[in-house]
Amino acid sequence: MTRCGARGTAGGVCLLAALAVLAGCGGSTALLSGVGATSDLAPDPVVRPTGRQPTEPLQLHYTLGRPATVTLRVQPAGGGPDIVLRAAEHLDAGDHFVLFNGVVPTGATPGPAATQVERVLPDGPYHFAVTAVDAAGQQQEAGADFAVQGAQTTPPALDNLQIYPATISPNSDAIDDVAQITYRLAQTSTTSVTLQGASGPPVPVLAPQQVAAGEQKVIFNGQDLVGQPVADGPYTVTVRTADLAGNAVEARRPLTVTDSGTPNIALLSVKLDPPALLVGSPLHVQMVVQNTGNVPLRTQGPDSGYTYTTNESYASIAGGRYVDQAGLWRVGLDWEGNAGGAPYRYPFRWGFGHTLAPGASVTLDGYVTILKRESTMWFYAGALQEGIRIAVDRLGRTPIRVSW
Repeated sequence: MTRCGARGTAGGVCLLAALAVLAGCGGSTALLSGVGATSDLAPDPVVRPTGRQPTEPLQLHYTLGRPATVTLRVQPAGGGPDIVLRAAEHLDAGDHFVLFNGVVPTGATPGPAATQVERVLPDGPYHFAVTAVDAAGQQQEAGADFAVQGAQTTPPALDNLQIYPATISPNSDAIDDVAQITYRLAQTSTTSVTLQGASGPPVPVLAPQQVAAGEQKVIFNGQDLVGQPVADGPYTVTVRTADLAGNAVEARRPLTVTDSGTPNIALLSVKLDPPALLVGSPLHVQMVVQNTGNVPLRTQGPDSGYTYTTNESYASIAGGRYVDQAGLWRVGLDWEGNAGGAPYRYPFRWGFGHTLAPGASVTLDGYVTILKRESTMWFYAGALQEGIRIAVDRLGRTPIRVSW
């Protein structure tokens, strides 16, 4: 027999979808035969989901004499509704087996509060029922008994799931770029966080791992685990936690992603004039800037045309009005050997005058009154995302001769 892949013992429905088909075996003439349950650890078919270690599963095996649609159910011996473990699966003729470690789905739909989605069966006797229906509509049912002993049925506690903010715009503008997903665990358990959109597979945010009890925080930056950005749209964040026995709870909250993208900028041209001037005279710089990313670039002043002196910086003018605001964009001018009169790199900065749309360009003019008595000043330009990075550095290096 050959096992097929399955979800882990402690998480997911603890029925493992394991199918084995014997090549070339036509099977019995009966549609369904050889139904039985066995345990590798005991002579009787007993499963022990104690929660102290991963559960050793039972093996439920059966043979199909011809291709059929198979449904597998668990029936409590003491009465109660059947629990469907497999519903209308089409299988080929041959020998099959399924691994089962005592966990069944609850059928509950999670919401903001923790909801148990998978539970360990309580101690007691049970019955596996296998129903097969062939292409002609002929139906046959058979089953096998098993028992659950030492079951740990108390689910792990998951409380106070919160997402802030509920809408993010992950485009590196330092405004709502990330969401903080916070929750509380009462015990160490296997926990994962996923993001599910209206279509497509779930996006992992936190891969299943052992997480200790206490207050938890996961940061979602609009990207999956390999750094690929997710598309704009509404999503559902699911936090799932499961104990070793297989009891699992989930909580869900909505999250909206909007205006996601990667910002980028280019300096297409840098021109400085005049090439020589007297101390006290203004140096003119003209820069052509283009938004080469896929998100708008927000900006701050001072705008094109503003005049600095070499004793000033963007942080010192206008009573601090133009101190850098994280995430906003500006162009800047600096000179080699800048060691005084300006506490930061690119002390002379100008804004675009308006938000720069993707693909758009703008021409900016700036002025700096030279008060430094340096015979030659090597100026260069750059573009900055304030508080985050210098996106373009040291372009258009130009010597300016100064006389006095």
